[in-house]
Amino acid sequence: MFKARIKADSLKEFIGTVGSLVDEAKINVSEEGLQVKAVDPSHVAMIEANLMKSAFDSFEVKDVQMGLDIDKFKSVLTMAGKDEMVILEKDDELNRLVVNIGNLTRAMPLLDTSGMPDPKVPSLDLPANVSVASGEIGQGIKASKAVSDHIALSTSKDSFRLVCEGDNQNRVDLSLGKDQLEKLSSSEDCTSLFSLEYFSLMVNSLPADRILHIMLGSDLPVKIDADLAVDDVTGAQGNVKFLLAPRIDRD
Repeated sequence: MFKARIKADSLKEFIGTVGSLVDEAKINVSEEGLQVKAVDPSHVAMIEANLMKSAFDSFEVKDVQMGLDIDKFKSVLTMAGKDEMVILEKDDELNRLVVNIGNLTRAMPLLDTSGMPDPKVPSLDLPANVSVASGEIGQGIKASKAVSDHIALSTSKDSFRLVCEGDNQNRVDLSLGKDQLEKLSSSEDCTSLFSLEYFSLMVNSLPADRILHIMLGSDLPVKIDADLAVDDVTGAQGNVKFLLAPRIDRD
């Protein structure tokens, strides 16, 4: 059994981050809220997203798992205005999720979750920690798309850099000093190379003013943490953790 009521923008943000990496996902629903753990089909990236019970106006549940077509669910949520309320209810008899938005009712069949494992997010001790607004690095990502399909992230004690190098001396270099960052802590100089597509999907799934906590090393995965469903009064009502594997061929 599951029935809940939530503001559309909070649910859209949660589902949007999940949809940045996967088309289908298992949503674990418990007394604590909603949780998704998933690995992208190429096994390059991982996500763990949580939406707390406190994000909901009402929340009734006995622990359930729901397999969702994320793209279809996102399409349904486009029908809701930012501040409109969305009512979710699991129809146990017909194994479907019923979504109510105003006078609109949309029933979605649920997917079989037996082939959707809960991957364990590895614990990594990474030497560099950068906190920066998503919008601060958005320009560098956008410029890089015309240059190459990979991007290098690097830190020193004084700066955080995004560097993209392509053929014929094409290059993009975005350097942010401490005064442009919320936080910079780097016990050593670090550089790792990543898929630009995946990094872009992760960053762009969040609002431009959202603070990203980026942790990296040299030729190691990058971890990106951020708050979700941020309310001006009550603060964050959820969080997301991304993990992206590096490309080692830095030629």
